[in-house]
Amino acid sequence: MTPNDIEALIAAVTFDGAGLVPVIAQDAGSGVVRMLAWANAEALRATVESGLATFWSRSRKELWQKGAQSGHRLPVRQMRVDCDGDTVLYLVDAEGPSCHTGRTSCFFRAPGADGLTIDDGPAAPPAVIISRVAEVIRARRQSTAGNSYTKSLLDAGWPKILSKITEEAREVTEALPADDKPHTAHEAADVIFHLLVGLEAAGVGADAVFAELERRFGTSGHSEKAAREKPADAPVK
Repeated sequence: MTPNDIEALIAAVTFDGAGLVPVIAQDAGSGVVRMLAWANAEALRATVESGLATFWSRSRKELWQKGAQSGHRLPVRQMRVDCDGDTVLYLVDAEGPSCHTGRTSCFFRAPGADGLTIDDGPAAPPAVIISRVAEVIRARRQSTAGNSYTKSLLDAGWPKILSKITEEAREVTEALPADDKPHTAHEAADVIFHLLVGLEAAGVGADAVFAELERRFGTSGHSEKAAREKPADAPVK
């Protein structure tokens, strides 16, 4: 974000009487809301300059950069302002927990049958687990552990990886019509895991697959397939 960009964002913000605006910090990868704090124009500019989430302390009357003492910083990937201009969003790549209690999110309390229940914060969307598994597979590839199944697959190379993908795909096709939902879910998970191993071996990140799926939204499946089958040098009619 350039200085002109941040000034445009600041101009769109409706600060309150104290010159402050609430800022929500949301994990860019998982979508989990990490925390809410306050910022003035100076804090917003400091966030752009440092790349780290910076706020205004209403009690100390000073700027504070999240994680300056704890090390649990919030590198900011993107800043956004809402439709009314009265809330700012920091999309962050959180480093460690974000709550001063040591929990992932400050929003770790929710109503339950016997009052408030305490946990680690809102659960990440289910699809996020795919990215997490992909990260673990990447880490296993660089590991020196001799008992890692994932590393053994990657070390064995394409013949082993492809045979496992084929094997697991066959097993899920057998499970699908059998009307055994838990077993089908188990076999589907095996397919996804081994496919992620193959993607890691090919150097294709899960994010690239998600981006391709997102690109297809609003596109007819028949049209998309026809576009892929069309020769690159085919004349345009």
